[in-house]
Amino acid sequence: PVRRALRVARLVLWIQSAAWMLLGGLLVVGGLIVLSGGSGLPGIVNDPVGDPPIGGWAIGSGIVITVIASWGIWTGWSMRRLTRGAHISALLFCGVWIVLGVVWVSIATTPIPGMVVITVNAVILVGLVAPPASRAAFHEIR
Repeated sequence: PVRRALRVARLVLWIQSAAWMLLGGLLVVGGLIVLSGGSGLPGIVNDPVGDPPIGGWAIGSGIVITVIASWGIWTGWSMRRLTRGAHISALLFCGVWIVLGVVWVSIATTPIPGMVVITVNAVILVGLVAPPASRAAFHEIR
């Protein structure tokens, strides 16, 4: 049986990954629009002059974000059963996003999205490792 804290962590992991999947897809679409001579998608990729390097950067970033989001969705799905691989994958996933959040906070013009990323992944980590029932669930794995 999956403990309550683990269910919450898995649900937050899925929601976060779905949101990143959507953003990654929008970045790819916006980059393709810029590369085809358009100005992109307002609020996502907006380049009035249609600069190809911006379009390529958006497509590359979108693909990377989509791949990481797919990893998160797969990890959330695999946590239905308490396996050591799912636990390690979830810990690594959260660690990657915390590092990306710290980078975002340190280089972006607005640090708020990076702080949100750090907070969400910290909540997931707490659900995975802090409650004694969660730790016990993964210690039962052989």
